[in-house]
Amino acid sequence: MMKKSLLAMMSVMIFVLLTAAVQLPASQTTASVIEKSDLVALKVENDSTSTAYLWLDGPAFYYFVIKPGETKTFTVERGEYDKDVNYCGARDSSTIDLTKHTKLLLPVCGANALNPPTSPHIVNITNTLKIVKVTLTNELDSNVFAIFTGPSTYVFTLDRDESKDYTIAKGDYEVRYFACGKFGIREFSAFHNRVMKFKCPK
Repeated sequence: MMKKSLLAMMSVMIFVLLTAAVQLPASQTTASVIEKSDLVALKVENDSTSTAYLWLDGPAFYYFVIKPGETKTFTVERGEYDKDVNYCGARDSSTIDLTKHTKLLLPVCGANALNPPTSPHIVNITNTLKIVKVTLTNELDSNVFAIFTGPSTYVFTLDRDESKDYTIAKGDYEVRYFACGKFGIREFSAFHNRVMKFKCPK
């Protein structure tokens, strides 16, 4: 009788031990869920006619390309990042909080987003990067080669009697240019619809 009781007790103990051992896969599943929760979605909406290049440097490093008129969703590690965005001929370096699912808006070049975002996780790039349309006009009997140095750096060439519209970062520039067989230096403040006419350097 005692042997039967002993066997019964041993059977119960073996069952308990086996049941405890089965919990390991469940804990691995839990760890997997925690790892997945460390990822967030970054949706980038490029409404411009310019290809956008996006670099993120933080908990991990990412490089993304978003074509004109394209909307893409990327999965990244949760955290805060230093971001560099190159679009519409200008570059923005700032920080972005990716601790939650976030949307990054890239409006039409030189314009603001139609509906200003009300959430901190809807980021309008024009809050940190101001892009304006300017017109460069060459009324000379000479081609113009110009380098604009300021908020961003640009290189432009204009044929004689040519006028072109560009979108550039808003701000003050030093313009070094070659025309009429001479080099010249000018100052230029870029704001919306500003026109710059080139003259022969003195």
